Amino acid sequence: MKHLKLFIILFLSVIIFYQCANSKNKNRENKSFINDSISETEILKKSEYQKIAEFISGIEFFDKLDTSIINQKFWEKYQLKIENDWEEIDTSRIKLMKDWQKSEIQPKINDTLNLLYPFSGPDFLNANILFPNANNYIMLAMEPLGSIPDFSTMNENQIQEYLDVFYFSIHDIFIRSFFQTKEMKKDLSEKAIHGVLPLILYFMVKTNNEILDISYEKLNSTNNFDTITVSDVTEKFSSGECLLIKFKKYDKIKTLRYFSCDISDSGLEANQNLKKYLESFKNYNSYTKSASYLLHYPHFSFTRNLLIENSQSILQDDTGIPYKYFSKNNWETNLYGVYEKPLSLFGDFVVQKDLSEIYKTDKNISKLPFSLGYHWRTGKQNEMLFVKKVQ
Repeated sequence: MKHLKLFIILFLSVIIFYQCANSKNKNRENKSFINDSISETEILKKSEYQKIAEFISGIEFFDKLDTSIINQKFWEKYQLKIENDWEEIDTSRIKLMKDWQKSEIQPKINDTLNLLYPFSGPDFLNANILFPNANNYIMLAMEPLGSIPDFSTMNENQIQEYLDVFYFSIHDIFIRSFFQTKEMKKDLSEKAIHGVLPLILYFMVKTNNEILDISYEKLNSTNNFDTITVSDVTEKFSSGECLLIKFKKYDKIKTLRYFSCDISDSGLEANQNLKKYLESFKNYNSYTKSASYLLHYPHFSFTRNLLIENSQSILQDDTGIPYKYFSKNNWETNLYGVYEKPLSLFGDFVVQKDLSEIYKTDKNISKLPFSLGYHWRTGKQNEMLFVKKVQ
């Protein structure tokens, strides 16, 4: 009997030891997924970011504020209109995009690769819908980084003004599916909402991501990032400054880096640290949408060549890289929707006669079940997925 008890004790000890060791290994694996690990206690401490995002999204009142600080009728009206707008695009666009992504994008690419999104503005929404399994996201645009206000120091009028301006700022994405650069620059520079951060947070919580941490960084000459404070941000395109947002979905920790920058040839010449970083960043999927046809022009040749050289797949509409740059020897081509002549404000230079002819003659081009881009009024849109061939 004594031997049996001793055997049971030894057996249980081995099991407990194995479970502890296995738990440590799992924790080590999770931490190695991103450069900067986040402990469970830190996640709890940082959950205030999630609460702020839910507040500006109308999901839940911020618990650091007294409910008397804001007019109850205003709050209920705000919640109703922002939720109604979301439900409308969820039905008319987002659900269709999700189904299309599962049938047309996911089977054709390695969708867990990092995603590079030039000319993104704060549009995490479409990036996350079309590339939901990306390990990490890098977004490049000219809008400022932004910050979150301290709502506890604001009075009723200031809070209501902030929420009103925030709602107005996201309205373009509801109606047009893209942000207008000039209007965005004005909205995010001169009004209560400063920069892209609040808008990105909104899109994160609405796509069921949990925000863990937010910080500011500056790219240095050794291709590493130095942490800076919000007061250190200069808002100069040549600074190499970025937002770093750590978030979680389905227990997987991911990162988003948003650079406020000019990615024209001259802009990157003035920002050598970012240029070097982009040159070293390889084997990713890339996405462009409503990109003002900038990649058609010679003064964006560096970014255009970079995407072609380093992307494993490129999803874009006709405002991205011209069709003529995709060699049939190197790329599998998948065309969707219809080709419509670019809006007159962009001029004839960006008209692609070769692409137009293909859309007219190729009977195998699939329909695009949603509208996303400049021709939002007519719905005559296109998407093109280019997948690099294995050489």
